[in-house]
Amino acid sequence: MYKALLVTSAAILLTACSGANVTSQVRDFDATTPEKMMRCVTVETGDSDTNEELQAYDGWTMVYASEYTTDNKATTELTMCFEKAANL
Repeated sequence: MYKALLVTSAAILLTACSGANVTSQVRDFDATTPEKMMRCVTVETGDSDTNEELQAYDGWTMVYASEYTTDNKATTELTMCFEKAANL
């Protein structure tokens, strides 16, 4: 009985404390240029409203993307930054 409880607890602990993988890509962005504006958004890939959140940036250029995921693939978050010409 105790052995099964110990093995189950150890398995849950090892699964929950798995490492994270972070990958990112960035493109040169000149933040000193007032003719452009940049916005960033963080979304979870498992959410059903991810596409709706990203539709707000249709017509923008993606300049940064970062993915955070755990080894057991339980959580995956994307941070994306977009730029476009400012409407002067």
